[in-house]
Amino acid sequence: MGRRVSVRRVLSRTAEGRPQFSDVVGDLLSLSADTAVVHSRHGLVEVALSEVALARIAPPSTAEELALEDVAARGWRAAETEQLGGWLLRASDGFTGRANSVLPLGRPDVPLDDALERAHDWYAARELPAQFQLPVAARRLLDAELGEKGWTASPPVDVLAARVDQLLAAGSGRGHTPEVRITDRPDDAWLARYRDGGGTATAARGILTRHERVGFASVRIDGEVVAIGRATVDRENTPAGTGSLWLGITAVEVAPESRRRGLAWAIMHALGRWGAERGASRSHLEVSADNDPARELYRTLGYWQHHAYHYRREPGARR
Repeated sequence: MGRRVSVRRVLSRTAEGRPQFSDVVGDLLSLSADTAVVHSRHGLVEVALSEVALARIAPPSTAEELALEDVAARGWRAAETEQLGGWLLRASDGFTGRANSVLPLGRPDVPLDDALERAHDWYAARELPAQFQLPVAARRLLDAELGEKGWTASPPVDVLAARVDQLLAAGSGRGHTPEVRITDRPDDAWLARYRDGGGTATAARGILTRHERVGFASVRIDGEVVAIGRATVDRENTPAGTGSLWLGITAVEVAPESRRRGLAWAIMHALGRWGAERGASRSHLEVSADNDPARELYRTLGYWQHHAYHYRREPGARR
């Protein structure tokens, strides 16, 4: 559910009995024993299963993977950025890989070796190692070239996506849920919960708050912050400026002693409502490939793997 599908159906037959086909492409919203409902660009389309000749999941294209990476970068904004052709150089005093790496959304405006030298110098001036955040499939050729040059790869990170209405539907129907408070600024208690106090650092505070549409969710028990989450809303860049509004969810954390009580679910559902109120129709988040509990939670909320990325760091750089 929520995935984009391509459905070929038989609309009619010629006098000779040959089928006349029509294709429907869009997000699969529901599926019963008789009917599928697809949200296409023309609206909702009901498709009788008896008419279906072929159906398949339509995976994201390279352009769609890069467009989502661009959205995610605007939801997690670095302190310093510079364009090198189609490369986005980002630096934030070393806090998080995403905010301190090159995001290659396009080609550099100089040959690769020259571009790598410029990137190295840019990061060296900030006392940082040069590294790339590489969408694995969309930038497989650059990834291979860097690998041949000795740039070391990190473990993969999955980028998940979901429809916001699917997130809300999957999160509804529960009994008593804890109160979730959402504010437009994090207080000291929120920052102290993030990364065991890592949010109090200047670089972290800057990245967390550097956005015009951001919400900070928290669950508090007896005055103590036991669960948090952060959300932003950004529009996907399209030539016509009519791209989808994406709800980006980050920093979902629960105190160890408060886990398995549905607090992460409550945070996710509250942030989903917050995003829907601001017009977001789609959501994205990131999760490590080995974080099985989080992946299972997100799966039950309608998220699916959009693509994956990993980092490559320049030879000789210390991890």
